[in-house]
Amino acid sequence: CGTTRIPSEICDVLKTLEGSEQRQGRTDVFNVLDEHSKLKSDITDIFSLWINTLLGTKEQKWLMTTSWVTLNPDGSNMVTHRHFNCMYSGVLYFDKVEETHPPLEFINPLQENGSFLLDTPPDQKNVFNTDRMTAPIGEGQMIFFPSYVFHGHSQFEPNGTVRKSFACNFIPI
Repeated sequence: CGTTRIPSEICDVLKTLEGSEQRQGRTDVFNVLDEHSKLKSDITDIFSLWINTLLGTKEQKWLMTTSWVTLNPDGSNMVTHRHFNCMYSGVLYFDKVEETHPPLEFINPLQENGSFLLDTPPDQKNVFNTDRMTAPIGEGQMIFFPSYVFHGHSQFEPNGTVRKSFACNFIPI
């Protein structure tokens, strides 16, 4: 997993795009950047720089497959899920993030696969031995992660604000 700061110019464009409430189940909003090829290319370039540096594959090209804006006005939890149609995913918090908005939570894939995990005391947990990890969120922060990792967030008190995020998926080409 990795995080980066996204320029405000990108976030400002995302604020103008139509979103879907996470509980609506709409399937017609998964290509919000198809009409914004420059923005799609810019985000893909940022991801490509990160992942190619991490993997040591400087010539690898990447494609953004799907992209959508999720709105959560009522504070409902985001059921943990994973993405099967891609290799890596990204979530960008492009608008204001309130203190009541919970962080994105990842579930250790070893736990979900029935693999053995030691019962580490809570005060000794770290990113290498925990069953769950949270990624702090903030305006302009983007989180990249392998698509097979389950992720979601807990319920929260909305206090009149809408939790907004942009998400997308990538595959190598």
